[in-house]
Amino acid sequence: MLDILSKIQSHPTTEDYQQLMLTFLQDIVEGVRKEPDPHKADWKYHCIEEILLEHGQFMEGGQAEQVGIPKQCYYNCLNMLFTPQNPEELLYCEGFALSDQANLYPVQHGWVYLDEQVIDVTLNYLSPCYFGIPFNRQWVMEKLLERDANKDTIVNFLNYESPLTIEFLKYGLPDEALHNC
Repeated sequence: MLDILSKIQSHPTTEDYQQLMLTFLQDIVEGVRKEPDPHKADWKYHCIEEILLEHGQFMEGGQAEQVGIPKQCYYNCLNMLFTPQNPEELLYCEGFALSDQANLYPVQHGWVYLDEQVIDVTLNYLSPCYFGIPFNRQWVMEKLLERDANKDTIVNFLNYESPLTIEFLKYGLPDEALHNC
């Protein structure tokens, strides 16, 4: 990873950022798999990053404007889905974004996606690299209504404290959760 990091610090390219992202995620998966949890032996995935590597995709930026609450990316993006004047084609995404404003490491993040463009409503700048899962809008809305009914306070879908995430890790993502871009 250090070779990639040194390139990015001097002359970053889209490919460098993407390689850094993949290496970061693969290193986490490799580390988790080196010391397997016997309770998770029959689980499909051993960490969220493994789910992302199978179902995630790179997405490129379009616009960024902090219109939501700082550091509340998941809430901000989910709120965008429920705003009546926003287009039906707007997708909710979760994954990682590179934060080159403070460091060069990927951070968990949420954004929306429209017309093959990232719209980041939490940051006032575009990340040089977004890698995540675009979720099916209808599925997201149904899951949010279920969460409200169950008084579940966890906002994002890829969160180790969420019972839904544990289901994903055990059995995989249901087909209806994924939006095929």
